[in-house]
Amino acid sequence: MNLSDLLNADMQTLGRLGRQGFDWWLAQLRDMLPAAFAPGSKRLAAFHRLGADNAIIAASTPGTDTLVIPDEACLVRHLVLPRMSDGDLRGAVELDLDRIMPVAPDSIIFGLRNCGPSVREGMIDVVVGALPLQQAQNIAARLAETGITPRHIGPLGDGGERLAFDLAPAMRQAGLLPAQRPVALVWWGAVALLLACNLGFSILRDGQEIARIQGLIDAQAPALMTVQKVESRLRGNAALVNGVRARREHQQPLRILAEVQRLLPGDAWVQRFEWDGTQMRLSGFAPNSTAIVTALKSSSGFSAVRASRAEVMAETVTGKPFDLTARTAQPK
Repeated sequence: MNLSDLLNADMQTLGRLGRQGFDWWLAQLRDMLPAAFAPGSKRLAAFHRLGADNAIIAASTPGTDTLVIPDEACLVRHLVLPRMSDGDLRGAVELDLDRIMPVAPDSIIFGLRNCGPSVREGMIDVVVGALPLQQAQNIAARLAETGITPRHIGPLGDGGERLAFDLAPAMRQAGLLPAQRPVALVWWGAVALLLACNLGFSILRDGQEIARIQGLIDAQAPALMTVQKVESRLRGNAALVNGVRARREHQQPLRILAEVQRLLPGDAWVQRFEWDGTQMRLSGFAPNSTAIVTALKSSSGFSAVRASRAEVMAETVTGKPFDLTARTAQPK
């Protein structure tokens, strides 16, 4: 089947292909198991038996899932084939069944068993057994009457310790036995259930841990608010301190006074001195020949020097009055 056929296939075909692929994958996993753990390698402890006239002799042990039929009811061939998986082995035998068995393939139900490595390198010993279809139908009818549904059907082999080959898969494929739920699906379901329980338990524990942490946070909320208030006050105080420090560094009245004293003549008299950090107002008396505005403009520490009064003030015995404003420069 190519990609185009796969895309055009219906859901039933896709489901069948998916089941075949899953069965092939399980067969590959079974082939990787040691021989002691392979399916069918355990010794039979109890089994049902097919007696005379196809009578079913039920085992007394509960849970018995194997039906043993007489050896003479089957045709048996021993083959040596190349090493391959169980699925490929069954397909190869089915394709060549008309040559292996002396009867028509549609008149028999066949089973096989991989007996392990052969004496020839790269080969395996295989036992192929066939049961007439009519006989298989009679056995299926007797099983339905007794209510027994075995998982394995075949004659005894290896000294009676296990079945020589298993006819049950072919009988289920032919519709003679009811289909059984694969054990692997049960285990996969159990794994999925345990995974869901583990995930739910983890989510529950995470929720409980989050609730516990949230409770601790809520319990510490009053103390946290107090700490935040103290921290806010400390930050405010630090801002005030930094502001005062900056004003002290950039607003030094002694520096302005020293500069004014340097610029004014010695016989000038300062009556009023105001300074708000950037703007200065200076008033007083000076000799008639002294230009106070020109003296202040000559200094780089003052700018925008101008008289604050437009009218002309009268001279007094102490000198000519002056009243001016100026902008002080910030120190670098």
